[in-house]
Amino acid sequence: MGLSLTQAQISLFETYRETLLLWSGKMNLVSLQSELDLPVRHFIDSLTLLPYLPAGPGTLLDIGSGAGFPAIPVKIFRKDLHVTLLEASRKKCSFLKEVIRRLGLREISVLNCRLEELLKKDIKPSFDVIVSRATFKLPELLRGGLPLLKPGGVLAAMKGPGLKEEAAALDSLNNKLFRIVGSYPFSLPLTGDHRHILLVDKPS
Repeated sequence: MGLSLTQAQISLFETYRETLLLWSGKMNLVSLQSELDLPVRHFIDSLTLLPYLPAGPGTLLDIGSGAGFPAIPVKIFRKDLHVTLLEASRKKCSFLKEVIRRLGLREISVLNCRLEELLKKDIKPSFDVIVSRATFKLPELLRGGLPLLKPGGVLAAMKGPGLKEEAAALDSLNNKLFRIVGSYPFSLPLTGDHRHILLVDKPS
């Protein structure tokens, strides 16, 4: 993937792994059926987003963060990003806060809130980058995410092999509200799982 990890970053991922495995005994965080699931299907899969993020400091919202993917692995590489993890489950929010504490990450916060509740606020926050990893279908993600995206920002939908069917449903949306600026299929190393990153912006 062209990524070089420092020893400090490897140590952070190891602490992340240990914390996740410990908490997985208490709640359903991620599906771990093989030894490749966590390092490849979660850590590496999250890092595939890095080449498509804007350079320089900015704000990033991870919608439906769950166990912290993709935002926490991205934050380990991109300390310049101010990250918000949006998660509806209070228990998962407790886990995310514990991971952040144990990793010593700065400029990253957890918001225990549903997306629809966030959209109802009188003053909505706005972000340079919005990401979501297999949490919502594309039409639902765009309806909820675009109002939170700054003009000139980018929304990244991380999807599996079913993207084609989801993309077909975008015809029901007003295409004046968004523009597809990139579509990148790839396969994960070792497992060969098919993945797709779709990048969307909105006209200013």
